[in-house]
Amino acid sequence: MAPARIYLVDDNDAFRESTAWLLETAGFEPRPFPSGAAFLAAYESERHGARDECLVSDIRMPQMSGLQLQDELLRRGIRLPLVFVTAHGDVPLAVEAMRKGATNFLEKPFTDEALTHAIHAAFASRRQHPPMRNEALEKLSPRERQVLDLVVASKPNKIIADILGISIKTVELHRANMMSKLGVRSLPELMKVALGHG
Repeated sequence: MAPARIYLVDDNDAFRESTAWLLETAGFEPRPFPSGAAFLAAYESERHGARDECLVSDIRMPQMSGLQLQDELLRRGIRLPLVFVTAHGDVPLAVEAMRKGATNFLEKPFTDEALTHAIHAAFASRRQHPPMRNEALEKLSPRERQVLDLVVASKPNKIIADILGISIKTVELHRANMMSKLGVRSLPELMKVALGHG
C-alpha cells in the first residue's frame, strides 16, 4: 500500500522544509507547497483515492489564509482531513476552523510526535464518519460523539467548550456520560475504543 500523502502548505520556507523532512522520516509522502493557491492548482491535476491523504496547513499566510483555503476546499466539495498549525495567538481562528470541519490544530512549536499523532487522529476520525466500526460508540448521543472526536484530537475541555458553544461543565458531563456508556475509566482506554482498537 502506498504511503499516506500529506499536503503541507506553509509560506515559511525553513518550517516547510524541516516539516517535510519530519513527515518523510515518519513514513509519509510529503507534498510541500508555499501557498494555498499552489496547493489547489496541483491538487486539482492529480488523481486521488488510491491512498490516504491529509492537508497540514498554516492558518496565517499572505494572499490566501488557511481559513480561506479551507473555505475554497469546501466550496469545491473537497473533503480532505485538515490539520492546522498555528502560532499561539491564533487559537480563536483555529477554533473557528474546527467548527467548519478541520480535524485538529497544533500550536507552534510542536513536537514530531504531536504532528504524527494529529495526522493519525485525522485519518481515524475520517474513517469513523460513517460507518462506525465499534458498536459501543453507537450508544453515544450526537453531542457525545462530537465531544469524543475532540477528545481524540487532544483538545482540552475549554477548547471543546469553545468549539461546541457549550460550558466547560457541560463538556465534563458529556465526558463522564460517554466514559460510562463505553465502560472505560481512563483517557487511554477511551482513545483505544474511539480509534477502533477497543
